[in-house]
Amino acid sequence: MAVMGDRLGDPPNNQQNNQPKYQPPEHKPNVWRECWTMQSSPNWFRIAVIGVLILGIFFRFYNLDKKVYWIDEVNSSLRSLGYTRTEMVEETFTGSVITVETLRQYQQLSPEKTWGDTMNALMGTAEHAPLYFMLSRLWIGWVGHSVATMRCLAAIFSVFVFPCLYWLCWELFQSARVGWLAIALVSISPLHLPYAQEARPYSLWTVMILLSSALLLRALRQPTRKRWAVYGVSVALGLYTQLLFGLVAIAHGLYVFVMEKWRFTRTTLAYLLTASLAFLSFIPWVTLFFINIEKVKQSTASLTGGYSLDYMLNRWFLSFSQVLLNRELGGANFIMVLLAVFALVYLYRHAPRRSSLFILILVAVSFWGLALPDLIWGGRRSLRIRYLFPYFTGIQIALAYLFATQAVWTKNWKQKAWWMVMVFIVFNGIAAAIVSSQSVVWWNKSVPRSSYYPIVSEMINRTDNPIVLSDGSPTDTLAFSNWLDPDVKLMLSLEPKKFKFKQAEAYDPIFLLNPEELTKKILRRRGYELTLIYEDRTDPEDIEQRLWLVKKP
Repeated sequence: MAVMGDRLGDPPNNQQNNQPKYQPPEHKPNVWRECWTMQSSPNWFRIAVIGVLILGIFFRFYNLDKKVYWIDEVNSSLRSLGYTRTEMVEETFTGSVITVETLRQYQQLSPEKTWGDTMNALMGTAEHAPLYFMLSRLWIGWVGHSVATMRCLAAIFSVFVFPCLYWLCWELFQSARVGWLAIALVSISPLHLPYAQEARPYSLWTVMILLSSALLLRALRQPTRKRWAVYGVSVALGLYTQLLFGLVAIAHGLYVFVMEKWRFTRTTLAYLLTASLAFLSFIPWVTLFFINIEKVKQSTASLTGGYSLDYMLNRWFLSFSQVLLNRELGGANFIMVLLAVFALVYLYRHAPRRSSLFILILVAVSFWGLALPDLIWGGRRSLRIRYLFPYFTGIQIALAYLFATQAVWTKNWKQKAWWMVMVFIVFNGIAAAIVSSQSVVWWNKSVPRSSYYPIVSEMINRTDNPIVLSDGSPTDTLAFSNWLDPDVKLMLSLEPKKFKFKQAEAYDPIFLLNPEELTKKILRRRGYELTLIYEDRTDPEDIEQRLWLVKKP
């Protein structure tokens, strides 16, 4: 392993004969001065990281409206606009003929819907913290609602990730090089980029993870009441952004106590007071959460269920390949796991203790806080990559530290090997960004649940006088309706007996979308002939019969 220079920002010692001798700066290191100068870094490095950053920003805003606006995003719009699922079902799932535009009104801001309606919609289940949705309502009121504008807000938040990430790396390592490499890795990350284009809170959550972490380290390094107060505000905002931010706050507290050797010092007391006030501010939403616990359980039912340890391990390993390379390596998925483990071990052995412990604790708490409940009580919380942003972001920072110290200056074979690994990861990220930008459905949109939208809608749209009957998920139907032509008629009901089949006979053809078995039985008993015309085999283990053609008796 190559020997590092006297400072992280220096070239390795074995290059000192070929480089001007490094002179320590006469001034104190300044985060923004170092940011722009990137002292002691080769010219190619400066050009490359700026180029990658520009690409990352470009792909965050490119083709925002081309991918399917899937179920989770539709739910974001419903809540932000002040509608509830119950309201939509009562008014449109009546079994009578309605137009596509009638259903789509639940994706438009109505003058009758106030901020109070938005808050009531959020309070209805409370499984999602409200900050992002309230900001979305403000944004919609300003620029209007569309797929592009809803996703644009998330993309804007994702750009704020970069200065926050750089600041955190500076607080950890006092190194511009690590900060810029971390920005390069995150800017074209197959994890961060897709969710930067999704109308969900994840990019804002990432901002709050990084910002609160940097503020904590600054408060520990230069403690003042003002700095602790600002940190406390960031924790409160983080909790109101995403409930899982609680794991980040726990990691922060554990880090403070470890650094203070589990003693009650002025620092630990300052942290406890600040964190307590932040959590107290969140009590109203926690109260709502438990009041609506039964609705929360219904909304999160997909996270429950037991899985074998082998299945869990395979999915955990797969997530590394998906996040770092955006591809399935099969039996070789463990290679990416080994790379991440090596980066964390290298960080622990070579970085300052205060820096390495922070990343290691953040990574451990954010993963095991989800994985242990899954292993003990069953579930798939730790299999949802979108719940693991602090975990994978910590690993990416560890990789940035490894590459900054071992892959920028390349004089021996080990350094050249790490340089190739770094370049391979970056180019894979760029390639994934290019492919993703041209795709209608990407992995973060739940391909098995939404890939049929463009295919099935085209089958319906090319007919002259169609009507679509459906007793499927209301939000799924609403998401699918975005792909239908305005002249398509709908007949929707969650109770098959309420369908007014005689009204449907005025249209031809009659389609049946995502039907339950009971609906098909009722139609057949009434003499209708059903023909399956599209079977969705995206998930071989769960084949879905999406679209049927109904012939009149």
